[in-house]
Amino acid sequence: MNFSGKILGYDPGGNGVHGVAIATLICNKVKDLEVQTLATAEDVIKLASAAPRLDVLAIDTLTALSTGLSGWRPADRWLKKNYKEITHSIASANSLFGSMGLNGISVMAELRKQDPSIRITETHPKVLYFELSGCKYDYRYSAQKMNHLLTKLLGIQVHTSNDHEWDAVASVYSAVMGYSGQWHNNLHALPVEETERLVKPVGDTEYWWPSI
Repeated sequence: MNFSGKILGYDPGGNGVHGVAIATLICNKVKDLEVQTLATAEDVIKLASAAPRLDVLAIDTLTALSTGLSGWRPADRWLKKNYKEITHSIASANSLFGSMGLNGISVMAELRKQDPSIRITETHPKVLYFELSGCKYDYRYSAQKMNHLLTKLLGIQVHTSNDHEWDAVASVYSAVMGYSGQWHNNLHALPVEETERLVKPVGDTEYWWPSI
């Protein structure tokens, strides 16, 4: 399956630490990549709105919510079961910082309101880095190594100035692999338990992950 289009990777944060990456793809190949850090979620929305049509938002935040205990979702439980070495990086929804959820959902909601056809995939760059490299996420001491990995995977030079930008580019990679059909594991398709339901605040989304 060939994918061509524009992907916005976004790592929500607090003031001054919103990582964004915009990639242009032609037949699964990244032809252009712009990376930067913005001040607010409003700046992210304005950047996205000014860009030529976006096809995908790849975002490191909750794109679906659970009504069960502590907000644990099937996707979170699956990651926790399969990545025991880094369980500290996998948290229940109820324990996450507000900036991640609130800013992320604000951007998702606004972009889908502007374009109901935009596809959205959730990402988890810190756990993904472990899956791809076998190493624990440590941008402070491993930035060069981590940038090299993304350069190799995306086939284009990747330079990031902070971990928020790295997470945004890694989110782009997740979208490339999922929407090009190279990853088939959608964590939001996992069955829910009888004591919960998935709530979709912006409608249907995916959560593409490598098969393991």
